[in-house]
Amino acid sequence: MIQSPPNIQSANVRLRLLTVEDLAMTLIWRNREEVRLWLGTSTEISPASHQEWFREHEMADDAFMFIVEDVNSGTPLGQVSIYRIDRDVGTAEVGRFIAAPGVSGKGLIREAIAALIHFAFQEMNLEQLILEVMPTNARAIKLYTSLGFQTAKSNTSSAAKTNMLTMSLHKHI
Repeated sequence: MIQSPPNIQSANVRLRLLTVEDLAMTLIWRNREEVRLWLGTSTEISPASHQEWFREHEMADDAFMFIVEDVNSGTPLGQVSIYRIDRDVGTAEVGRFIAAPGVSGKGLIREAIAALIHFAFQEMNLEQLILEVMPTNARAIKLYTSLGFQTAKSNTSSAAKTNMLTMSLHKHI
């Protein structure tokens, strides 16, 4: 386990750990209809459920949830996460990628995901990252493919009860 908060930064974005102070903002982001569509839930999440989710993950030693910030202004741009980290096997899942309103299409979340991938492979020394995406989310699949992810399999997500596409990325030696 990483003992101190990781320092993850690229040219335009910085990733910092999600805090309880971010929850109201991330709940608004998460509850937008266009976000719920791709995360496989049609109902809004309550503030209590969002806080419970945060408390569970805050104490976990196999997950990092990040706010993506503009490196110069500190303006929140979105969120990214790495979770289900298995240090023994060298794998983790990445996801929960959400752009703040007005941020989509500017390449900043892509840059944040690339920084997260670098952190996973270089700092955490993981060997493989996986993610799940709805097969109809062509824009996300194009993004993940551009970052090197390849289709691994199609399966039914137990959490969302929807058909999901699993993509994976292996560390380049």
